[in-house]
Amino acid sequence: MDKKIAVTCDDNDQLTDFIGLTHMIIFEYNNNHWEIRKKFSFAFSGIKTAQEIRDKTRNLILKLDDCKIIASAAVNGLIYNVLDRMRFAIFEIESLDAAMLDKIVNDLYNNLHNINAGAAVPTSPVETANGIYYLDLIKLQHAHPDISSKKALRSFLDNTPFIQLDLVCSHIPAWLNTAEYAEKLVITTRSSGTSLLVSISKKCSDYSHSY
Repeated sequence: MDKKIAVTCDDNDQLTDFIGLTHMIIFEYNNNHWEIRKKFSFAFSGIKTAQEIRDKTRNLILKLDDCKIIASAAVNGLIYNVLDRMRFAIFEIESLDAAMLDKIVNDLYNNLHNINAGAAVPTSPVETANGIYYLDLIKLQHAHPDISSKKALRSFLDNTPFIQLDLVCSHIPAWLNTAEYAEKLVITTRSSGTSLLVSISKKCSDYSHSY
């Protein structure tokens, strides 16, 4: 497991909860010490509805890149549910220092709170909120080399009503770039290190839901 931990911080770079959050700091363990890998502004202020909390949490996940561990002074229940369904390791901590970061990693390695080891890798998109789905194709094809991207996604795209599908992959599958799907899908991409974050939505969505 890569040693990267995202921590909720305030304007003074001090540990806070998701209510007081003004930015995230991602720490990475390199050369026997913790260093800041990434820092970005983020806040849940002004969020009122449960759906807004879910949407905001999904936006946060996309900004975390390949970091799958989150530490905070306290975690809102809805935020926890979205992160947990996306297989994040979530910790509530009382202080922010190297010793605490070491303890988090040690707990994971000792299987006290490891949500990744031994967990089944989804073989099809998983719904993280109403009409919003997610699938890590890189992890899927590493765990199940026999499952192609077409096998994992085609039935879903053809038969499942959805608002948005978020993918982590190394490249856009060639079969998605055909006229068949260009006519009915909107595909946007952005790079995240060596990975590609892909968001897919329908041009004429058949998904309807009352919020």
